Amino acid sequence: MAEGKSKKLVFSKETKKESWDDTFKLMSWWDEKKVAEANVMVVGAGALGNEVLKNLALLNVGNIFVIDFDTIEYANLCRSVLFREEDCGTGEIKSQVAANRIKEMNPNVKTKAVKGDIMIDVGLGVFRRMDVIIGCLDNRIARLFINRYAFMTGKTWIDGAIENMSGQLCVYRYPQTCYECYLTEYDWKNIRHKLGCADIAQRNSAVGRVPTTPISGSIIASMQVQEALKVIHGYDDKLMLGEHLKYDGMNNWIFNYKAEELNEDCDSHFVISEEDLTEAKELSHKSTVEETLTYLKKLYKDDQVSIQLNYKIILEVTGMKSEKSQDLIIAEPHFVEDMQEQYAEIPGEQIGITKSINYINDDFPAKEMTLGELGIAPLHILSVETSSDILFVELTGDEKYLRFE
Repeated sequence: MAEGKSKKLVFSKETKKESWDDTFKLMSWWDEKKVAEANVMVVGAGALGNEVLKNLALLNVGNIFVIDFDTIEYANLCRSVLFREEDCGTGEIKSQVAANRIKEMNPNVKTKAVKGDIMIDVGLGVFRRMDVIIGCLDNRIARLFINRYAFMTGKTWIDGAIENMSGQLCVYRYPQTCYECYLTEYDWKNIRHKLGCADIAQRNSAVGRVPTTPISGSIIASMQVQEALKVIHGYDDKLMLGEHLKYDGMNNWIFNYKAEELNEDCDSHFVISEEDLTEAKELSHKSTVEETLTYLKKLYKDDQVSIQLNYKIILEVTGMKSEKSQDLIIAEPHFVEDMQEQYAEIPGEQIGITKSINYINDDFPAKEMTLGELGIAPLHILSVETSSDILFVELTGDEKYLRFE
């Protein structure tokens, strides 16, 4: 070749016909169909979530559901492979930007990005349609809710955590292992404090900024996705069930230890049986309370039906100084700090919740409101108490909500 001239790369038609995962097919255990059709939920699109999403995309995982409530800051860039400087200060949500970037990496991937809080903004029917859930979080309360929702729908979830040059990993599946069973009294104290906070950002915030490196994120995320692949392929005997993994990057130690025995009285140990579940194509989060109660009464041939909630619906608030009460109807998790200010008669006064309910029945004061307006997420599974039993109804009319694009 003449000096100063570069060789031009020419790709043949044969090369262009190669599929994304041809290299993976060389592995005897690889099932391209299972991977391409898999539904994987990633909770959290920060440092750890970026690495998990990147790995899922490179492995050609077909459908990825990603949820995060936060926006992108400059401090995220040093640990987040999917974010760019131009993303900062735009108000763009991490989940959507991350979803867009992994589709740029691999056009085969389809995504569903959600801005929200895993506690209230993802219906149980979404969990029910996942093959595996991967947690990339920095707070205990979100992990607790993932644990309960995954167990209720019979799903495996893979928890990862990073700090400094270290990290840890655990695979949870009832009845082998359970996150809630391992919580200490200190953990519960932290959770109860956060549960008492109505503001989403405050409830999900870590105390200060957790010091981490992209190295620890890469290591733990790769292990999380590796475990997810085992779930997708059905290799349950190879999963890290019943043990915890810890990685110490400073000393290059990786060690496993056996998980503690489960607590028989744990609240997470509840599974919705298929026999007790009805898929209601007639109902969605856009259905009104009146429509929903009428449907449930007809379904169960019972006039005494009540939708049980795992949060409060606020009916009245009172200024702590002015002592003036005001009526409203709103899901407590949606009653954020900025909204509370409008109910303050005296600037800066605290607002107390003086009347609330955690159910919806015939006595509900605004039956024209939709389930969504009351904090019930699309494709959620309603817990319905009748005069003789507790049964479950999925808002299957929301199936189109879970459209991967």
